[in-house]
Amino acid sequence: MFDQASSKPVPYSDTVYTDELFARYKPRFADREPIDLIFDLGAWLTGLNGFLNIYDRSISEADRTNATTRDRHPEFYLTHDALIRVSDLLRQVRQLDQANVKSLLGASGKEIGDCSAVLQDCSVLNAALIKSSNLSYAEWKAWRQLLSGKISKLALYDRLDATMSATGTRFLPEDLQQLISSNDLPLFEKTAASSVAARLSRILRSLQIVRGMLTNDEPLKPSILIFSGVYEETRLLIEHVNNSLSRFHDEETEIFALLDGTSYMATLELKKAYFEELAGLVALRPAPTTYARVEAAYGMLHDSMQQILTSFARFVDPEVESTEVFPEFRKKLAESLLLRDHLVTVMNTIQAAEQKPDKARMDALNKELNDFLQEPIKFLFYKDRESFERFCEEIPAADGNKDLVPILHRFAAYVETLLRQVNLRSVLNNYPLHG
Repeated sequence: MFDQASSKPVPYSDTVYTDELFARYKPRFADREPIDLIFDLGAWLTGLNGFLNIYDRSISEADRTNATTRDRHPEFYLTHDALIRVSDLLRQVRQLDQANVKSLLGASGKEIGDCSAVLQDCSVLNAALIKSSNLSYAEWKAWRQLLSGKISKLALYDRLDATMSATGTRFLPEDLQQLISSNDLPLFEKTAASSVAARLSRILRSLQIVRGMLTNDEPLKPSILIFSGVYEETRLLIEHVNNSLSRFHDEETEIFALLDGTSYMATLELKKAYFEELAGLVALRPAPTTYARVEAAYGMLHDSMQQILTSFARFVDPEVESTEVFPEFRKKLAESLLLRDHLVTVMNTIQAAEQKPDKARMDALNKELNDFLQEPIKFLFYKDRESFERFCEEIPAADGNKDLVPILHRFAAYVETLLRQVNLRSVLNNYPLHG
């Protein structure tokens, strides 16, 4: 939507956003259920506020010197995009049956209108600021404090946040909802399981927005706002679990071990996703790198949260299978097993060719690589697909065995590392690699 390298005025930069404008603006979320539309509105608005409050402090780039000296136009473009998205969602909410909105959100038409007016004013100011030739950390700090202050004071903001939490397990598979709500656990254990499930449900539902952006090939930098909201919710989940653990008198119980494992796993995945994959995302320029980082962060967080929920489901019913909790596990498991088996075969074939790169072994290797490129490669993360394909291109281009053997050696080491990463996938926990 915005060309950061261009000096042209920002689209709509002199426009006051009205319902007439948004009526012509193509909706991003047409034909949605009211509760889904309201959740998306809440996810983007709370995500925007989370981005304003925590990005620079917690998940910005590791190079702090660069973070304080680089141009901050990218952040201003992101907040402008978010304000347009939220305003469009507010327009759609205002077109819903207001009695239904009132029952779901508890907000009056005036509160929704006041929110629209404030955000439209902020959007106009944001567009004007983008026209500045220089936007440093000082301007960004002042803008994020101003915008966050206005958002936090909105009555609708608190209502949206409360509604997202109150919907609880609504967005989980129906079988899992019933399993968690109807059981004979002691009150404390039932409360612990239900509260964690509700928080995880909110996180997973927010991540669905990122999955939609990946699937629909949308610009992915705005996803950092959703990730910012997820970051805050995950931190609150960890804090809630740790507070529950501090009240335990018996640390040998199964529920204590389950909650302790939840805190550990959520903390670990949070660090990997945000400090390795999402750090510095705003300042990245290459689109393939952005896609790879977002895909990897989404996969880590989504799979780990589902795995935690599966553990709670098994606590309630030890006989339940992960594929019953999340039917998509069955597909993921099949893909991961197929990928792992092919990687083992490819690694063995590469190592054989490295030992003796004659025609027969190279023909066998080329066949295995071609087979892998047909389907199994689709089950790798994007960043791994790129690296694998580069090795496949280097092999035919090698000039004799002197160049070929070192390439095969590096390729074998890479595939071995890749195999270890795939084997760590949560869906393969009960399917160890033998041999």
